Amino acid sequence: MTTMPVLHPETAAAIKAAVRTGLDSLRAEPPQRLGDWARDHFKLAGESSHQKGAWEAWAFQVGILDFMSDDRIEELAVRKAKRVGYTKMVTAFVAYNIAHRRRKQALWQPTDDDRDSYVKSEIDPLLDPLTGVPAINKARKQGRATEETIKFKPFRDSVLHLLGGKAARAYRRITVAVAILDEWSAFDQQIEKSGDPGGLAKGRLEGAPYPKFVGGSTPRLKGLCHVERACDNAEGMVRFHIDCPHCGVEHPLLWGGKHLAHGFKWTRGQPETVHHVCPHCHGSITQADYLPGGVPLGGTWVCDRTGKRYGPDRIWRDSKGMPCTPPLTLGVHVWTAYSPQRAWSDIVTEFENALKALEAGEVGPMQLFVNETLGETWELAGERTDEHALQARAERYDLATVPRGGLVLTAGVDVQRDRWEVTVYAWGRGLESWVVDTAVLEGNPAVDEEWGQLTAYLQRRYRQAWHGGTLGIAATSIDSSDQTQAVYNWVNRAQHVLPNLAAIKGDGNEACNILGPTSLQEVNWRGRKMPRGIKLWRVGVDAAKDLLLGQLSVEQAGPGYVHFSDQLPREFFEQLTSEQRVLAKINGREAYRWIKRRPRNEQLDNRNYALHAAFRLGLHKYTDAKWAQLEAAVQPPEDLFSAAPDAAVPAPPPAAAQPITLPPRQPAAQVAQWRRPNFATSWKSRA
Repeated sequence: MTTMPVLHPETAAAIKAAVRTGLDSLRAEPPQRLGDWARDHFKLAGESSHQKGAWEAWAFQVGILDFMSDDRIEELAVRKAKRVGYTKMVTAFVAYNIAHRRRKQALWQPTDDDRDSYVKSEIDPLLDPLTGVPAINKARKQGRATEETIKFKPFRDSVLHLLGGKAARAYRRITVAVAILDEWSAFDQQIEKSGDPGGLAKGRLEGAPYPKFVGGSTPRLKGLCHVERACDNAEGMVRFHIDCPHCGVEHPLLWGGKHLAHGFKWTRGQPETVHHVCPHCHGSITQADYLPGGVPLGGTWVCDRTGKRYGPDRIWRDSKGMPCTPPLTLGVHVWTAYSPQRAWSDIVTEFENALKALEAGEVGPMQLFVNETLGETWELAGERTDEHALQARAERYDLATVPRGGLVLTAGVDVQRDRWEVTVYAWGRGLESWVVDTAVLEGNPAVDEEWGQLTAYLQRRYRQAWHGGTLGIAATSIDSSDQTQAVYNWVNRAQHVLPNLAAIKGDGNEACNILGPTSLQEVNWRGRKMPRGIKLWRVGVDAAKDLLLGQLSVEQAGPGYVHFSDQLPREFFEQLTSEQRVLAKINGREAYRWIKRRPRNEQLDNRNYALHAAFRLGLHKYTDAKWAQLEAAVQPPEDLFSAAPDAAVPAPPPAAAQPITLPPRQPAAQVAQWRRPNFATSWKSRA
């Protein structure tokens, strides 16, 4: 009979502990939202916290914490001010992914130094065996073989990458389920010409069953701010609303302004008199009313775009109060007034001091106030053309006709998810230009059959105003940034019936010319692959905008002058001037950048594309003799017209002379589906 050896008590205890630890990884945690988990397990530690111990989240913080842990929200962008506790929320989310969700994650800071500071002040205190978070220490790997560095923290069931975001290599060779960018707007606009930091970080999520991206930051310059762009592009945008104690109607805390009757109001020079005025009943509350017992009022996160709400019951509801799913991509705005750590009187004092500095010519304090206290972007003064002045100089000529002097027509096409927008320009000597036509063609570019209306529209011919001849569109450039493969497929088919048709992609690199480099792209249409199906052109959009800025400043008709019909609506001029050129510090050096002033800019894009089409025809290189030859063909002396009124032909003519046909498999019924836009409704409805 064999006797089992008796284990030493310490050895037996160690084995039991190891087995228990191993089995812990198989035990499923009861699901908890981050707002609840942080209340039960997270604690304030480290030098960055004024208080130590258990963390009691404020009412507005609970919602943000829940948004972070909600798998139905794939992308969360937080535009925030200082003193709202965002860094603590991010750290709690990191701890939650380690100890509760057990997911691989990566957190990027703008630089390696920022990463080092964050690890030492926020992460290392959580890992302290005596004063850290027990749930995290329970998940730490034990043993001498465990290699832990400042940028890599392994845990039993997950890992944490802590990286600086300056170099492209920091976004390679890792695969995670959670990607976090802290102080997102402090990152470079482009990471070593590899892409923007948000896009590179999201690329690390491919293949994750529940991919999660969280990016938050104090905003910076308008048009050059990562978090602003993300919030603008998000499906939903939420703000925290409180109930007015006077009328009971909810509203967010607002800074207001001297021209508004609501928001923050006070007696000039007396910050202690500050109060908040309700936009509905104009009743006011003080900060003491907002912080009864020192605790912020509860409230509801309300989406400006979808009407969805996330209230005290912590359930997403639609505008009718029924439970619903949250937006897939969500933007959040929260500013300093919500924080009990900042007195409203201090906010007013900061503003008054910044205003005095601004009146003395010093911009810095006001920019700091707008960015870090209001949580808004700062708009740089830059070069732009006034849309009102352009419309005021509009001329009396009919759209859909070619004014005298216009010799060649080109078109720019912008592709959106539910429509095509077309703008046709006429070009004359010295690239003098006329807006000839604009159109909005509604349809779904993802459906092959709906492209027929665009083909038909671009095959039209335009009557010349001074005689009975007509001109066709000599070249077209169509943007492929959206619906890329659909554009490639259509260009491959339609290039046989439309002259000088090209797919293009805008390139914001300041070194890219208007006629940028080309590359051959694969076309995959209805199962048929063509590896080198079309040529894709890069368009130096900044160079095109620079040229347009100069052309719009030309005051007399002639070379470079841009003509506008008085039939064009205000929206056209606002879109054409929707961006301004500013001198900003980019990646450590000063450079000019074009930034948006308003969301819609299709007409500016179409001008760039039509200009690109004109450059592809070589019009910018035409000599006087070439222009004279073209004039003789297109607009000969008037006494010759009676003999041959239809002799005018477009230039260059070869492809334009082909018969008008639709691309293969295109239903003939689609030919007449296009319509001229009703400016009374189309522009307004899309504004």
